[in-house]
Amino acid sequence: MAVAGKLRNMTDLARQAQVTTATVSMALRDSPQVSSEVKERIQKIAAEYGFTPRAYNRRPKPQLNRKNSRSALLALLHYDDGEEDPVRDGILPTILERLNGHGIQYEYLNQKELQENPALLKKFSGAIYYNDLKGVQLPENFPAAQIFGWDPMKPGLDRITTNDCEVVRIACDFFRKADVKRAVVIWREDMVLIPNHPRISEFLLQMNAMGVEATPLSFRREDPDFTSRMREYIESGDDRIGFFGFNAFGGVKLCCALEALGLLSKYAGSNILVCDKSVLLNSFYPSPTMIDLNLPAMAARAVEMLLYRLANPGIPGILVQQSPGPVSGIRSIPGRL
Repeated sequence: MAVAGKLRNMTDLARQAQVTTATVSMALRDSPQVSSEVKERIQKIAAEYGFTPRAYNRRPKPQLNRKNSRSALLALLHYDDGEEDPVRDGILPTILERLNGHGIQYEYLNQKELQENPALLKKFSGAIYYNDLKGVQLPENFPAAQIFGWDPMKPGLDRITTNDCEVVRIACDFFRKADVKRAVVIWREDMVLIPNHPRISEFLLQMNAMGVEATPLSFRREDPDFTSRMREYIESGDDRIGFFGFNAFGGVKLCCALEALGLLSKYAGSNILVCDKSVLLNSFYPSPTMIDLNLPAMAARAVEMLLYRLANPGIPGILVQQSPGPVSGIRSIPGRL
């Protein structure tokens, strides 16, 4: 018997279950990327409220350039490391909606399982995934679309990623208007796997060229000393500091440290900028300013790129750089942007 009240949509259900809308979407589709405990809790609440998610309309695909893709079975390559992933949560619902909308069949395929048994890929016509593959080598000319990543592209692979040069330009302009005297860029070590990542190296270079002392500050996945290192940095010089989070994980770590030091309200208004628009960051008050990478647009473009490749085999690989949206944030100071 349904309890009193009504859930109008997945946003209401997410609020009731205290998770993100993306997590609700995946749980209701029995996605392996959601833990059994969370999945069971969400499905139980949905049953109690008599909530049934809207079914996606499977519209017929246009015959032009869709003949080969209509019968395709696609692999959604994923990995499960047991933690929140704002990139996954930002792109996966759009991928599922687009594939369902085109009537394309798909199955989840864990990267660890594929690494142990490469033959699992044989039944698939193509693959879509995000970030560089972990220990997996796709066959040459195997149709695939990737969202984010820096490994060298192979034949048959299409990639859509963020324009990091534009990210750095936005960040430097943001801190110039905030009149900072020092700046620090924060990132998690295991998430930046290439040397001299432009979102770090170019930021340091351009801030120093502006006469602003810029410092790199990384942290590990488990790093209990980060808050004390942040305190040491803040106390080592001018307190007009610009804090740049490499992504949502860097932003969350930064905001947690500043909150523990009692300094979040001092800096969040105009001195914190994070390269990601994530619900993980909205939980802080005041919330930091964010750069919108428009993850749903990336996901939609990646699906269309993959379907086009399936319908037109043999075309060269395509790299598309998505320019970030304007700086967004409730707490930005009027007149500064």
